[in-house]
Amino acid sequence: MKEIATSVFDFESLILKEQLYVDKTRYVWKIVSGGEKSFFLSRPRRFGKSLLLSTFKAFFQGKKHLFKGLDIECLAPEVWETYPVIHLDLASGSSYEGVGAIESAMKMQLIKSCRDLDVEIADSDVPTMFDNLIDSVYRKYKKNVVVLIDEYDKPILDSMFKPHSNEVVELMADFYQRLKSANDKERFVFITGVTKFAHVSLFSGANNPTDLTRNEDYATLLGYTEEELRHNFAEHIDYLAKKMEMSRDEFLSYMKLYYNGMRFVSRCESVYNPVSVGKLFVNKRFDNYWIATGTPRFLLNMVRNNPFELNDVTQQWMLDENDYKYDLDDLKLQSVAFQTGYLSIAEWKKYSPTKWIIRYDFPNVEIRDSWYKNILSLKRNSSFSLNPLLISLSDDLNNQDVNAFMEKVCNFFSGIPYENAGEITEGYFRNHLRTLFCLFGIPNQCEIMEASQRVDIVAQTAKMALVFELKMMSKDEADPESKKTALLEEALEQLKQKGYAEKYKNESEEVHSVGIVFDEKTRKVVCWKCL
Repeated sequence: MKEIATSVFDFESLILKEQLYVDKTRYVWKIVSGGEKSFFLSRPRRFGKSLLLSTFKAFFQGKKHLFKGLDIECLAPEVWETYPVIHLDLASGSSYEGVGAIESAMKMQLIKSCRDLDVEIADSDVPTMFDNLIDSVYRKYKKNVVVLIDEYDKPILDSMFKPHSNEVVELMADFYQRLKSANDKERFVFITGVTKFAHVSLFSGANNPTDLTRNEDYATLLGYTEEELRHNFAEHIDYLAKKMEMSRDEFLSYMKLYYNGMRFVSRCESVYNPVSVGKLFVNKRFDNYWIATGTPRFLLNMVRNNPFELNDVTQQWMLDENDYKYDLDDLKLQSVAFQTGYLSIAEWKKYSPTKWIIRYDFPNVEIRDSWYKNILSLKRNSSFSLNPLLISLSDDLNNQDVNAFMEKVCNFFSGIPYENAGEITEGYFRNHLRTLFCLFGIPNQCEIMEASQRVDIVAQTAKMALVFELKMMSKDEADPESKKTALLEEALEQLKQKGYAEKYKNESEEVHSVGIVFDEKTRKVVCWKCL
């Protein structure tokens, strides 16, 4: 079996070490041989963008021996023309803290390119140095220049929600404007990132790069299709299935459940997360690898700073539009979650003769659980351990012990520090309760319509169904003791009068209706009762 690399993202290194490489070079040839010369691709972190850029680099450097046996060998002409390549990896810095740190890190990238290409430029501001680098390389080699920029938006994303964010946007806008102004000196430009920002000059005015992000011809450019997985990893699949005492089909069904489902273009095939697939075969266990490698900090900051409803994230239908750009001053959680890989296009349907609408959802178990764990971890201190709580809650439900279950739920909400809670609404409590259910695999629904009335939450297993009615006590309540009692009675009366639980009596061994009262001021459960 060929060795699988999980931390090597350079094409030349993979080939020379004879490590497993899934051949995507037919796409490389289609891109470089077409009529356009400037491109942009948005995909989540750790999804193969760096490997793709290094493949372009090897191609334009004329390293034909690296492509022996790959698709491009039969597609490209016998003689490959070489070009000087400027390759900037803006993800190489672990974090960009402040404008000065960003300028320093980018200067180091430019100076490294100077050394690699044997040119000299004077020290100046970063945009001017970039302009001079392109010009110097063009003059030295008397050839148009190839420019590859990986994770173009990382300095901007690392600066979001910070006082210097506007300065960073201005710096990067000026930097990328120089790339556009040097258009006549460029042979090929390929830029990758997580997001597409409207305020960055790269996507405004003339000479905009061709965006491949939602182009159906390149829907499977990154990630592994089902066919690619079965063909390239056949020996690894057979070995690990046997080791886990599963049939091949059973093993593949679990792989699909955990790591497939990532679809960036509607009406196109979904793909597997390449890093998670690699780590599965190397570590020889199904696990959540995404939470450690694919979660950008700015997304967590958005979740921390903005209240949201889970239904708003996964249940809304929206127009399927290719012409998208995100305004830094008006970012939508749903859109950002899609760009960062936490959501995928789950469904699509025709809305009119010329338009389609789409619905997002979590692509697979790994990413769904990463989302929920991040949500809960944001609200707790660093010492909080989620897994023991989930195991204990699951045991309570299996034992049909509602009292023990609710005691742990109350303790969970009590442990959220005041400063981490954010804006408090009834949806805040509803989302966190649902999140607990989702993490240990209990099917649940939110705000279900039953006989023209809304049920807050229903969680159901074969043994037991729990029907919840939630009430929130205002932080300005003059007589909180009396009010919480009244709200609890109101919740219980609503459960009884509306007969919410009746529907589930034929589907579960036991059905429990639970009224819960939360306190807006303390962020805690102040009372509850089970019918």
